[in-house]
Amino acid sequence: MDRDVTNFIADVTDEKITRQTFKTSLADLIAHPDEKMAPIYDYVEEQLNEGRLAVGELLVDDADVVISLETNLINLPLQDIKRIDKMISDEDKLPVNVYIVMSSPYVNVSGLRIDEVSSADDFISHLDQYLPMMNDWVADHLAAVQENMKTQAEKEAAEKKAAKEPAKAKTKKTVKAKKTVQKK
Repeated sequence: MDRDVTNFIADVTDEKITRQTFKTSLADLIAHPDEKMAPIYDYVEEQLNEGRLAVGELLVDDADVVISLETNLINLPLQDIKRIDKMISDEDKLPVNVYIVMSSPYVNVSGLRIDEVSSADDFISHLDQYLPMMNDWVADHLAAVQENMKTQAEKEAAEKKAAKEPAKAKTKKTVKAKKTVQKK
């Protein structure tokens, strides 16, 4: 499946890419990543089978995490359409790929992780082969998010504790200068 670059840019800019959002809790997602991600995978597959580009996203409503499956022409999230436009505007057509994306201040320093899953054609032809890889990706990055959330909470607790402790008074040492008297 290929897309005309000019039309793709226009469709993303005009928000003509289909999107469906699902919600879950962090605990449910960690316990059942395959079950919670399945509607997203199915939605994107269905849209691709109908020749449409799509974004399926999962909002983790009790944590600052969004996981999405996006169809795109390059390895950038669709929200960065201006950067995408600059990078591919000189192309006529490009193949459509499927990318898995995690947005969270806890996933890494940039707050974004994006990886290519496959071409759109391979995705719809062999979805069952990609499911374990995508579910492992989700589980691995959620583990990183949890660890970073824990580290951040510990850091904030330590800073709060340090702020509550009374500051130790600094004592000043005074040194008396000796007066020297010159004898005449």
